[in-house]
Amino acid sequence: MEEHSDRWSQWLLERRDAGSRSQRAKTTDRLVPVRDRVLDAADPLAGATLLDVGTGDGLIGLGALDRVGATGTVIFSDISERLLDECVKSVARRAATDRASFVVTDAGRLDGVDDGSVDVITTRSVLIYVADKPAAFAAFRRVLRPGGRISLFEPINRLMYPEPPGRFYGYDLSSLGDLVRKVTAAFADAADSASSDAMMGFDDRDLADLAQHAGFAGVHVECHIDIAPGLVRPVSLEALLDGAPNPNAPTVREAISASLSGDEQSRFVDGLAHAFATTEPIEKLVVAYVSARL
Repeated sequence: MEEHSDRWSQWLLERRDAGSRSQRAKTTDRLVPVRDRVLDAADPLAGATLLDVGTGDGLIGLGALDRVGATGTVIFSDISERLLDECVKSVARRAATDRASFVVTDAGRLDGVDDGSVDVITTRSVLIYVADKPAAFAAFRRVLRPGGRISLFEPINRLMYPEPPGRFYGYDLSSLGDLVRKVTAAFADAADSASSDAMMGFDDRDLADLAQHAGFAGVHVECHIDIAPGLVRPVSLEALLDGAPNPNAPTVREAISASLSGDEQSRFVDGLAHAFATTEPIEKLVVAYVSARL
């Protein structure tokens, strides 16, 4: 448990945004519409018991507190005790402790959550890290009451990667093609096969099938594909270099250091800096929203 907790909390609280407050604020601003869409799809929520699986920093769970109202409850669950401790503090600042509970548990099992005890389950970028996705959907069904429902958000990495040749984080570095391949390979080398399979081995159609096979009805899946300049552009070159794209990955700077010689590192960083200063990255973002009920 300790190893997993460290990985998740270190990424969400430190490595995702490179320790930059402005980058963290930009990330949060970008995720607020995701939170709202997930909660909108879960309505009506007044008086409901909502379980936010893999709550992380509590973005969805905290938003749900406003929607469940005085008679509702939000259960914050996560594998990381450190992240749940942060959620406890955030809930206390809202004077909502009497309407919240906290459970340290794996998303694939939901140990500590009673059978048939919740009305709604939400996730944001959680199943992407779960190796046994059928087990997670079975756990969702176990803890939901009859008529219970799920509202999920998941990135679809299979449809986003690999980037076109010569592209790195959306920037055109085709003049540094060999170096781009080496740095990109460093990210693949850093991830174990189980993590890679969990993150890359599914798409929106698989999520629909998983929900149906678990016994959910009224399954609705929306896949959004956006290709445009600057969709998630970092606030600075340093935020790009010192940020990690996910909990299983090195930072960009770590990947560069692990894969390139000293001269190659300078060439790559100089090329990336020039592209960052003079162009907008062309990025592809693919995500899925899933809603269903028992």
